[in-house]
Amino acid sequence: GTPSWVPRPPNTMTSRSVLLLALAAPCALALHTPAMRVGAPAHGLQQQGPAASLARPAVSADALRLKGGAKAVAEAPKAWYAAFWNETVEITVLFGLWYWGNIYYNIYNKKALNLVGGAKGGLVWSVAFVQLAVGALWVVPLWLLGIRKSPNMTMDKWKAMAPVGLWAAGAHGGSVVALGAGAVSFGQILKACEPAFSAVTEVVLTGNVQAWQVYATLIPIIGGVAFASLKELSFSWLAVISAMIANQSAALKGVQGKALMKEPWVKAMGAANQYGCANILSVLWTLPIMLLSEGPKWQESWSKATAKSSEKDILTNTFLSGFAFYLYNEVSFMALSKVSPITHSVANTLKRVVIIVVSCVVFNTKMTTEGIVGSAIAILGTLLYSLAKQKYGAGGH
Repeated sequence: GTPSWVPRPPNTMTSRSVLLLALAAPCALALHTPAMRVGAPAHGLQQQGPAASLARPAVSADALRLKGGAKAVAEAPKAWYAAFWNETVEITVLFGLWYWGNIYYNIYNKKALNLVGGAKGGLVWSVAFVQLAVGALWVVPLWLLGIRKSPNMTMDKWKAMAPVGLWAAGAHGGSVVALGAGAVSFGQILKACEPAFSAVTEVVLTGNVQAWQVYATLIPIIGGVAFASLKELSFSWLAVISAMIANQSAALKGVQGKALMKEPWVKAMGAANQYGCANILSVLWTLPIMLLSEGPKWQESWSKATAKSSEKDILTNTFLSGFAFYLYNEVSFMALSKVSPITHSVANTLKRVVIIVVSCVVFNTKMTTEGIVGSAIAILGTLLYSLAKQKYGAGGH
């Protein structure tokens, strides 16, 4: 049977609802509550760290009031909060949600794509559009209700961010097509090539040449992906081409997004709102692609899909994959803002390994020896690329 540590997609609406609450509750807490450091005095209360707070004997409200401590009674919950929620806990929660959301996105996304006939079922861009739209439906109410401070956006600012939204749409859409055309593990291996596209794109658009050590790490990436593809059981040229489009789009998004991040108004938005705005723009860019590529035969494709699969299952897996997609991307942005780039790179590399292993177990996907060795080499290469870039920087020019 499947090992107990492997997350299983819930089989009922009730269990799915529990999963959503489990994902959303800590996410909302992490997004909207400021971190407090353990060990710092909290709101005038003497605090020697979490252990001291927990060990402090309870004092009744009446006793405190007799001593003029009514204010301390009101502030006491905040001291307990400081003991349980601090920067270390916040980073742990963010990384946990990042991994958890990414794993469940890949599971629900693959299930949704299988239900609509895969990459050739005529609905793959529709799935990609709905997934992005779910993110917009999540973040906009947060702004409208004041749960999260809304960004001060003008038409000029939206126009400035539009290219980033376009490339985000291309990266997501290409990935969805690739994952629909082949196994999740194969798609993850192909996406490991992204650093190669980033390196070339950076030189072409900015003229920024990295040190030779950085480019040397591209050899194991490209070689590993090629070796892993030799006897890939789910090999598909559609998956390869779509993944490469996704990689190039991600590279363009990274280069242009980095330039945009230098703008003060972008920095003032914060990581969560930056991703929220980029996501809304990617929804708008994906809509015409979906209509042009699938619109004319959409009803026919939908009828074929619902003839083989229940409408409820298709919609449920698509919406859950959309929520998981937005969740893991937003917390990834937030995690990057709180840790060093090297820590983030290592975590991102390990994340890809976890997804490959979990997807192989969940979907009973068999990997060849070449696939295992090649993917290991390619993923190690991506880590070396990130580390080399941090160490040597722009060593050429």
